[in-house]
Amino acid sequence: MKRFFRLALLSCSAALLSGCAGLFVAGAATTVTIVTDDRSTSEIWSDNNIEFEVAGLGNKQPFRGQARVVANAYRGEVVLMGQASTQELSNEFEQQTTTVKGVNVVHNQLRIKQPISLTRQSEDSWITTKIKSSLIANSELKDIKIKVITEDGEVFLFGVVTPEVADKATEIARNTSGVKQVIKAFQYPSE
Repeated sequence: MKRFFRLALLSCSAALLSGCAGLFVAGAATTVTIVTDDRSTSEIWSDNNIEFEVAGLGNKQPFRGQARVVANAYRGEVVLMGQASTQELSNEFEQQTTTVKGVNVVHNQLRIKQPISLTRQSEDSWITTKIKSSLIANSELKDIKIKVITEDGEVFLFGVVTPEVADKATEIARNTSGVKQVIKAFQYPSE
């Protein structure tokens, strides 16, 4: 019984820490568009576990202090974001990520440079906060689940959305001060 409660608490914590803004039903007085994350609970659990495992790799040698990596997983498809001090470390991190249970594909978006400072990380957090606030303030996007990750001024947008929603969210992110580039990593529902 205790194990169940720990797992439930861990699941709730993972959902809160994922940076997502809630489920969505979009549409005001016209048509209602419903797009949901169609992953099963076990797929979501597996993806969250992949993200935790990949984060743990960054704390091990030879990566500690030489790489700063954030991962996003969706059905075993992983996007690596952050910095690695050399191309060799970037390649090694990507290779080790492929060995994590449940990983099918890795998209390496690591930038070859020294890991960013704590000051830059704080600036990135502020950018993420501003974008999330703008998404919530937008009447068409306020209930849409969009994950925002900012690394060194580059904003990555994730979620299962329609192309129209993706364009609106991207435009909001692009027009946020401090953003250098926006990378759309959305999944689009099948018709």
